[in-house]
Amino acid sequence: MDIGSPEWSHLLIDGAAALGVTLQPDHARLFARHAAELLKWNAVTNLTAITQPEAVALNHFLDSLAPARFIAPRSALLDVGTGGGFPGMPLHIAIGGLQTVLLDAVRKKVSFLRHVIRELALSGIEARHQRVEDLGRRVDYRHTFDVVTSRAFSALAPFLRAAWPLLRPGGCVIMLKGHVPAEEMDALRDIASGVGLDEGMAVERVGYSLPGMKHERSLLIVRRGG
Repeated sequence: MDIGSPEWSHLLIDGAAALGVTLQPDHARLFARHAAELLKWNAVTNLTAITQPEAVALNHFLDSLAPARFIAPRSALLDVGTGGGFPGMPLHIAIGGLQTVLLDAVRKKVSFLRHVIRELALSGIEARHQRVEDLGRRVDYRHTFDVVTSRAFSALAPFLRAAWPLLRPGGCVIMLKGHVPAEEMDALRDIASGVGLDEGMAVERVGYSLPGMKHERSLLIVRRGG
């Protein structure tokens, strides 16, 4: 299977349908161009350890689409620690009218993202070289985003605290990770309620799976009260 081949595209389109997402052939073609640039730059810049075409399709692009059904068209989206553009760029391509900011603290990754945005002639999307903690301190970005996503968070409480000032009332933080046991969900609720966030906040876990993968993955969704 080669990137951009009919088999590669059908893997994405069929897998997206299983996630409740309608992916068009034009979307898959843009994903293929993104993937090709990712692997080209990866030869000299460490962007990903995943390089096999099928694994790239599943672990990067299809996994990125898991939150799509929870994101309304024309939303303002911030993707924190985006790395090679995941999940933010596939979401931007697949969901109509998003206004997207891809945020990463590593300059070489931001340079790559700006290159891909130009190569794919994408509009309504920008890449910023900045830490989320610093962006959250900027008055002009407070309560700007409907959705904040991340696949890269490590410590949950600092991430929520940094992202919360950027989130509009009624918005949500969506974190992508592996299986989350019940006791970790209980701990998540305790952490979320203890980091000084708004009352009326709701926390939920949504499980999903990817084709050919044994282990269930999770979306952790923290909603901000209106």
